[in-house]
Amino acid sequence: MNKRKAEVRRKYDTTAKAYDVRYTEIQNRKYLEVFSKLDVKISDVIVDVGAGTGLLLNFLHNNKGNIFCCDLALNMLKEGKKKHHHSHFICADSEFLPFRDSSADIVTSFTVFQNLPNPSAVMKQIIPILKNGGALILTALQKKYKIEDLKKLIAQTNLKIDTIWNLTYEDTSVIARK
Repeated sequence: MNKRKAEVRRKYDTTAKAYDVRYTEIQNRKYLEVFSKLDVKISDVIVDVGAGTGLLLNFLHNNKGNIFCCDLALNMLKEGKKKHHHSHFICADSEFLPFRDSSADIVTSFTVFQNLPNPSAVMKQIIPILKNGGALILTALQKKYKIEDLKKLIAQTNLKIDTIWNLTYEDTSVIARK
């Protein structure tokens, strides 16, 4: 594991117990704004890359059985598992996602990409697991990713941008389809 990944893992493993108290409100605001632009069906299979403690499970409670929470920080996943016993939590490096091709209707990654040492490598993992017509929802901190930066990242793929905008809260966001 490279140095940057190890630092990020250590940071989130150390703060896992306090994460929900600190970030639930702001993440819910982001979820509300983003998901108001996308129709999510109860049957949709969702892979949440950088899921942390599984806050998305609370927001999309009707889809719980179809959301796969992936994170590099094991302690974040353990905290999530305490709240969501029957949900899917997978410790995985986002550069090596353990999913079959065309297995996900939606892949999400909220406020993660600014922490990645190699965002292009992660995109190469995400694209194959999306079904044709599937959606990628990606947000990143505006201080590191502007709209043009996300456009460039998506341009490296076969995805087409549905919408791209600055969220009301601190992130730049894109919804793109395969």
